[in-house]
Amino acid sequence: MDQKTERTDDHGILAVGVDSVARATEKTLGEYFAVLRDARVEITQRVTGAIDWVDGGQQGLLRLARSIVKRLDDVAGTWTDAQEHLALGVLRALRTTSEGATHFASRTAATLTSTRRDGAVAQA
Repeated sequence: MDQKTERTDDHGILAVGVDSVARATEKTLGEYFAVLRDARVEITQRVTGAIDWVDGGQQGLLRLARSIVKRLDDVAGTWTDAQEHLALGVLRALRTTSEGATHFASRTAATLTSTRRDGAVAQA
């Protein structure tokens, strides 16, 4: 012990014993609370670190989710554009085909009516 050695005959053995026990108890209590403070600091740092890790993970997942949604929207837009292009192409092809069929029918009808008008009999 680093305390002064006191003479027992000046204070009495009981007083020295009580004083020694009180000092040892005071030192023990001081160290106990110091350990509690150290544990509190370590726990606070670990919990704060875990919260930061979870927060970072959530932010990362949200960034990933936004990226996925944007990419899916880009793909959906591309497919929508492709389907619109295809539908318009089919419509234009039908219009062109119907115009061609109408023209063909008109020419055929004109040919048939002009042949009959001349008195020729169409042979089958």
